[in-house]
Amino acid sequence: MIWIDIATPKYAHFFARLIPYLNDVLITARYSANYIEVKEILDNYNLEYYLTGNYGGSSKKEKFLARTKRQKAFLDLFEKIGYPKLLISGSVVDSTQLAYGLGIKIINFNDTPISLQPNYKTIHNDLTPVSRLTIPFSDIVYYPFVLPKELFICAKNAISYNFIDICLWMKEIKKEEKNDFRDKFNIPKNKPTILIREEEYKAHYVKEKKDFIYNLIKQLQNENFNIVIIPRYESDYLKKEFPFAYTIEEKLKPEEFYPFIDFFIGGGGTMTLEAVYYGIPTISMRSIWLIHDKYLIDNNLMFWTNDINEAYKYIKKNINKKFNNKKYFCKEKCSLEKIANQIKEFYENKCI
Repeated sequence: MIWIDIATPKYAHFFARLIPYLNDVLITARYSANYIEVKEILDNYNLEYYLTGNYGGSSKKEKFLARTKRQKAFLDLFEKIGYPKLLISGSVVDSTQLAYGLGIKIINFNDTPISLQPNYKTIHNDLTPVSRLTIPFSDIVYYPFVLPKELFICAKNAISYNFIDICLWMKEIKKEEKNDFRDKFNIPKNKPTILIREEEYKAHYVKEKKDFIYNLIKQLQNENFNIVIIPRYESDYLKKEFPFAYTIEEKLKPEEFYPFIDFFIGGGGTMTLEAVYYGIPTISMRSIWLIHDKYLIDNNLMFWTNDINEAYKYIKKNINKKFNNKKYFCKEKCSLEKIANQIKEFYENKCI
């Protein structure tokens, strides 16, 4: 049995496309009242899964307690249905550490091995805490081509692939009026729409919650724009602070909003990559950089700033523009078939 543990929305999309290539798969997913996106995405793909534990929160203590509770939930589940022979995850500490302790083989995917301070021009090899707790225990680590291989020297085997993850699902997106999210939420169609995604401020690599995006939202209040906010965690405070904006709690499919927005302001990674791929003018206002951010900035595909006035001017100048950026996201065929065949060979030779 192959165990796939899914802890983030990005990897819910990613593994939903890998699973059809594999047999005898067990799916577990992380879920809590304020972290529901993974479950909603898996439901959209009609996948069967087990909910095992929740998102720990912002403090180290909360994260540690949540991790131990998840690991206990894994053990309880395995006692009922059997123990897997192979774990596949997006470098999830909870499952990687348990699998290593139980002698289960481990394959991890990792596109965030390090973080950078904004404007860094060189890439160092100081791994994030999550990477340090997962990469060295992995039998194989897969990573996208934009990352230097030397970041994975502590892995037993590191294999790159020739695409950036989001093209797996974004390449399928077409504009169809029936999918327009503006109809569902009564958003006017006679003015430009700006979509805003909060920073993942509880993540291990974000030191503190910054107010860049929230101050920009206030500055945009009197413009003739639709302001749409997709919360990262809680949403009530956003509704209270920005009553003029549309705060959408429902998990939307990419085809429901990307074709119908005119500008994207990102505080995270995945949706920023998706917006750039689709050709939407994009500003990143996250407090740190990941290597994907540096790649986008170096190729003039995205604008980054923490300056509110600079961001405001960029929006006014570029809203409604469209760009052709897809060639930067895939060197060859954007498919998981080759990776799936390698995984099946590894499973047959090393796990059975």
